[in-house]
Amino acid sequence: MQYCLDTNVYIEAHRRYYAFDIAPGFWHGLQHLAENQVICSPLPVYEELTRAGYEDDLAKWAKTHRTVLFSSVGEKTQETFSEIANLVVSLYEPQHVQVFLDVADLWVIALAKVHALTVVTMEVRKNENQTRAGKIGGKIQIPNICQKVGVAYTDTFALLREQKIVLR
Repeated sequence: MQYCLDTNVYIEAHRRYYAFDIAPGFWHGLQHLAENQVICSPLPVYEELTRAGYEDDLAKWAKTHRTVLFSSVGEKTQETFSEIANLVVSLYEPQHVQVFLDVADLWVIALAKVHALTVVTMEVRKNENQTRAGKIGGKIQIPNICQKVGVAYTDTFALLREQKIVLR
């Protein structure tokens, strides 16, 4: 594996620019990369895509590709998750920490760190400022945490270019 994909890669593509009916090549490209063990996502990403109430095309696609694309998290990933979570708790305001820990973002980063993968996300790094209480305020962004823990990150478009996925 080379890349670990965040939930927003799938959701943004599906809802905005690579819908199944207008860009099937994107989805075939992801399937090809997964089958060749170039990309993966941790199971918590799968759970976000298929949670109760979501029976759209994306959820169906995720269910079809569950075994080839979504990886279970092992003991080392769980340990790394805890280490990074402790760092996040020490640096950020509690209300933002809770939101961050409630989604799959940290699992993506932990899996990438353990297996030396590049995180693929549509989030962008932001400037961070400390509050009067000495904590960093605002929404926690995946690229900021990746940078803090030494994990490379990129976006969907760079992944497509690097892997020479052509949408037809």
